[in-house]
Amino acid sequence: MREDGSARAAAYGQGRIFQSERDIQVTEHHHHGAPDTSGRATGPASVRVALSAPLRAALLDREELREELLAALDADGGVHVLHGFGGCGKTAVARWLFDQSASSRVALWVDASTESQLRSGMLAVAADRGASSEEVRAAQEGRRAAADLVWQRLDMSPEPWLLVLDNADDPRALRDGWLRGSPRGTVLVTSRQSVDPAWTGVGARMHRVDVLPAVEGAQLLHDLAPGDHQPEATMRLAQRLGFHPLALTLAGGFLSQQLLESWTVEQYLERLGEDPAALLDRGASLESGARERLSRTWQLSLDALAQRGLPEATAILQLLACWGHAPVPVALLAPSAMLAAGVPGLAGERIEAGLRGLLSASLVDLFEVPGGVGGRRVRCVTAHGLLLETIAAGVPEEQRAELHGAASALVNRAVLGGDVSTVRLVEPHLLALLENSATAGHVLDAARRVRDTYDVAGQWADSLPFAAALVEAASREGAAEGIVAVADSIALGKTIHMSGDFAGAEPVLKKALDAATALAEESPLLQADACLQLALCYAKGGRNAEAIRLLHRSGEIRHRILGPAHADTAEVLLTEVDSHYLMGNYGVSLRVAQQLMYLVPSLHGERSDVIAVTAPLITATAMRKAKESRSPESPWRTVVATSTADDTAHLDAQELDWNLVWERAQEALGAHISHFGPDHPQTASARYNLALTAWGYGDQETAISELRRAVGIRAAHLGVEHPWTIMVNADLALCLALRGDTEEAPALAEKAYAAALRILGPQHFITLRCAAARKVASS
Repeated sequence: MREDGSARAAAYGQGRIFQSERDIQVTEHHHHGAPDTSGRATGPASVRVALSAPLRAALLDREELREELLAALDADGGVHVLHGFGGCGKTAVARWLFDQSASSRVALWVDASTESQLRSGMLAVAADRGASSEEVRAAQEGRRAAADLVWQRLDMSPEPWLLVLDNADDPRALRDGWLRGSPRGTVLVTSRQSVDPAWTGVGARMHRVDVLPAVEGAQLLHDLAPGDHQPEATMRLAQRLGFHPLALTLAGGFLSQQLLESWTVEQYLERLGEDPAALLDRGASLESGARERLSRTWQLSLDALAQRGLPEATAILQLLACWGHAPVPVALLAPSAMLAAGVPGLAGERIEAGLRGLLSASLVDLFEVPGGVGGRRVRCVTAHGLLLETIAAGVPEEQRAELHGAASALVNRAVLGGDVSTVRLVEPHLLALLENSATAGHVLDAARRVRDTYDVAGQWADSLPFAAALVEAASREGAAEGIVAVADSIALGKTIHMSGDFAGAEPVLKKALDAATALAEESPLLQADACLQLALCYAKGGRNAEAIRLLHRSGEIRHRILGPAHADTAEVLLTEVDSHYLMGNYGVSLRVAQQLMYLVPSLHGERSDVIAVTAPLITATAMRKAKESRSPESPWRTVVATSTADDTAHLDAQELDWNLVWERAQEALGAHISHFGPDHPQTASARYNLALTAWGYGDQETAISELRRAVGIRAAHLGVEHPWTIMVNADLALCLALRGDTEEAPALAEKAYAAALRILGPQHFITLRCAAARKVASS
């Protein structure tokens, strides 16, 4: 300031100076940077053209959504937001609506991916709708409210319009007045953000755009890559890609544009396992941007969350990527559990914010699934499989061990000591960790807990994946010959056998017996366990003489080490009873049963309660079998095994009296209901025995009722084609036929025989039983 009050100043570059000696207020809009001397406009080249890649194939599915959007156009009004995670086709739907509306109204398209592009695009819209160059320049220079100018012109538009605001993934820019409703047109926004004040502020109608349904997903893949592809393979590829539209488009693009080699769908499927994102990106065109490449499309959302102060979102996704693709109970992500497990990159107070960020960006979904105690629904989160695979591939190598350890600790906590209502929902994630060589060693105890729990419950189909994965984990580590690994192999053979695959169990148990025999000096009881399970397998396959030899071997070992009254020793006798009556040695079977019953009061050991409950049933069954063999009127006389001599001749009439057999069968069923519950598979065996006893006793109504109950239990727990379910169905058909049924009985018998013939072969005793029932039912 000079003494006379005037100011001295200097300007450099593009700066300007305003000086005054009086009270004159000057407002200046100062633009930084060099002027554009190229003569090109700084705004978009056009707002009348959709700034998106053209659709590669006809838009599939979304019929209801498209009809609703077309109806909104006709009604001339409203704001509609298409939201969903990256690559699900939001822009494709917007492009379709843009093309559909072009003939009936002005269609305007603005790229809203950044604030500057949104601003320049909206001012171009104002110019298109009649704003003068002076008005636009004033808005550009800040001398006029830009958003007000745009919406003034849109409201005054002589023609109806559709305005598409594409890729508004950061809606904060829209909150400054850029998003409004108008009676003259319809606004359609595409965004990955499902929740934002910008939407609620204008009362926007929200439309979720998700992956395609199965049929439409496979059809899209076929349309993009026409050729001699097997429909089954195309469907498998679509399923592998989770019916994700962008992934399907990229895969179809690759398969249709190969020049140097020609892959089949099957070959493409095989290569996907190596690096899905990298292979899929090869289907993008040279001009494709980040949004059209799978490796980057989701990272854009994570980068945006990080810029909003939510880097924890990435850490949560990395954790989810360690597990399976099934829903994850939110209890597994509780801050206390996450902190105890030491999940890298997560502070306790930020976990909630990170998860909410993922939800708002449509990277994960929150919903409830049944699975809690008493039918309670459990809140879970889930993410798309390809997203998780992409995230997993991007985890830095130095973080993997810590992340895997934390993921394993969380699952162990849930299975071994957590809320029982969520254990079932955690099991798919436990299995994923067990099948991963990097994490399997952390979760072995939890996997054995789940396997054994299902075994006790008689749910062997549910136990099987864990039993198999435990054996596979030991094999990967080169530890298949150790004591624990051999015990796991025996458990696998038992589970396969109990699941109904008698033939499939045999090689597993033979191999386990060989390994256990090699360890006999170190662990003799392991050999006894293998002998018992292989004997059970042989007995169910009709090889009873071999079963008896193995049972004697098992019994000798257990008797020597555990004593005669141990539950494990008594278990051998129980199995021997079963094998002898299947061979037709009814007298021997009953004598062994009496020996077993004599031991029941003094039984000890971990499973003594189970053996004490099962022993009366196996005894009652042996009595019934013996009675059937000596009863000419029994319909099962022709299908029971017959011994070379009548080894029941020494038994007096009282021991084979139907009244006594009926009494024992009732007692056995009552004990099973009390111990296992009314609908346990073991209880179904007691109901089955009672049913056949009731028929011999003369109570046909009870026989048929209990057979139906047994069929229902076995079908629910074991499956409709489990051999034991098939056998009960055959006996039900036989009883119905003997009662004069000519409709249900023949059909039931035919179905049972066909299933037994296919699964067990023509000479299996269950198949022969079904054949006998079929003969009676069809006569």
